[in-house]
Amino acid sequence: MKRNITVKRSHLSEDHGTNPLEAYRREIERCVKCGTCGAVCPPFLRERRESVSARGRMALIKAVLDGQLAVSAIYRDRLATCTGCLACEASCPSGVPVTEIIQAAKEQAVAETGAGMIRAVIAEVLQRPVLFRATAWLAPLMLHYKGERAGSGKHAHYRGRDPRHPEKKIRGRVLFFPGCAVEHFQPETGTAAINVLQAAGYDVVVPRGLHCCGRPLLSLGDRAAAAEHAKHNSEIIAEAKAEAVVTACASCGLTFKKEYPKLLSGKKTPAVLDLHEFLAAEIAGLQLRPVRKRVTWHDPCHLGRGQGLSAQAREILRSIPGIELVEMNNADRCCGFGGVMRIFHPRLSDGIAEEKVRSILATKAEAVITGCPACRMQIGSALNRAGSKIRVLHTVQVLEESLGIADIGLQNTECEVLQTT
Repeated sequence: MKRNITVKRSHLSEDHGTNPLEAYRREIERCVKCGTCGAVCPPFLRERRESVSARGRMALIKAVLDGQLAVSAIYRDRLATCTGCLACEASCPSGVPVTEIIQAAKEQAVAETGAGMIRAVIAEVLQRPVLFRATAWLAPLMLHYKGERAGSGKHAHYRGRDPRHPEKKIRGRVLFFPGCAVEHFQPETGTAAINVLQAAGYDVVVPRGLHCCGRPLLSLGDRAAAAEHAKHNSEIIAEAKAEAVVTACASCGLTFKKEYPKLLSGKKTPAVLDLHEFLAAEIAGLQLRPVRKRVTWHDPCHLGRGQGLSAQAREILRSIPGIELVEMNNADRCCGFGGVMRIFHPRLSDGIAEEKVRSILATKAEAVITGCPACRMQIGSALNRAGSKIRVLHTVQVLEESLGIADIGLQNTECEVLQTT
C-alpha cells in the first residue's frame, strides 16, 4: 500500500544556531511591509491594531534582531497573538515564511528570558502523559471554554479486534495516531476514525505510550522538548510496522509532515497521512447509506493551507448520499483557536470565532463539518455562546453514521493496542 505525501518544506536549514532568528535574517529583510497580509490576518481583522498584524509582528521581530528592541513581556505577548493560520504566508507576494519566523522569534525569546511560569507549567504537563491524563479535566478551564461542547473529558481506551467485520478481507495494517485532543477530549472522533478504517478493510493499531505530537511545545517556544516528543513518537511508530500512519487531527498531521524532519535533523521520520488524505482513495469502496443533512464545511487552517487537502475533504463529504453541502463565506478563514494563543488571548479568540459563527448561521446548515478537533471545540463553544444548537462534527463521524455504525459507543469499538516499552 504505497501513498505519496507532498508537503511544503521549510525555506531554511534545520540548524538555527544559538540565535534562531539569525538564520532568518535574509527572509525577514524580504518583507517589504506591503500590508497584503493585513487583509487575511484574523487578529488584525478583529482588532485593527498594527501590533497584532503579521506585518506588525515582522517589524517587531526585525527590531529585536537588529538590537533596537529588547525582548519584553509585551513583545512576547504580541507573538502570542498569532493564530498560526498560515494565511499571511499564502498571501505574501514576496514568499516570506512568516509563521516560521514567528516560531523562531518565540524560541529566541525563551532562550533569552526563560519560559515563564504559565508556559513552564503547560510544557511540563504536555511532557508527562500521566500528569496530562490526571489534569485533562482542567483543560477547558485553561482554554476558557464552558459547557459540554468543549469536550467530553473522557479518556479513550481501545482494545482487541473489531468483531463486526469478521468476514472482511484484511487489506493492510494502519496505525492511528489520536493526538491529545482526540485522546483526552473527543474520544468519539477516535472511535469514528477506527470504525471507518476497519469498515474499509484495515486492521487498526493504536500503540501505547504515544506522546503529544509536539506542536503545543513549539508554540510555547520549547524546541528541545518538541524534539524529544518527535523522537519518542517516531520510535514507537517504527516499532509498530504499520503500512500507513493516519491521524484525525490536522495540526498533528502538519506537525509530522513539516516539523518532524527539522526536529529530527534529517533522520527518517514517519510518513503520516491525514485521514482525509487516506480516505480519498478508499471512499469508493465503502458501502455508504444516505445521511440526509444540510451541512457546511469549515476548512481547518492546518488541513487546507497547511496540507492542501481542502478539495479532498469536500469530495469525501459529497460522496455521502443525501448530504447537501452549502459553502459558507470565508470557509478557509481561521476559527480563532490558535493553539496556545487561545490560553493567553481568549477575548481575541472569541471575537474571531464570532465572525465564523455569523458565516455558519447564514448557511442555515444543520451541522458544521470539519477535520480538526481543536476547530470542533472552538466553533462548538462559539455556537453555544450564540445560542445555536448546530452540531459540529468531524468528517469521520458523518462517515460513521453513513456506514450505519454511529450508534455504537466507545466501549464496543475495538482495535488492536500495541504494548510498547
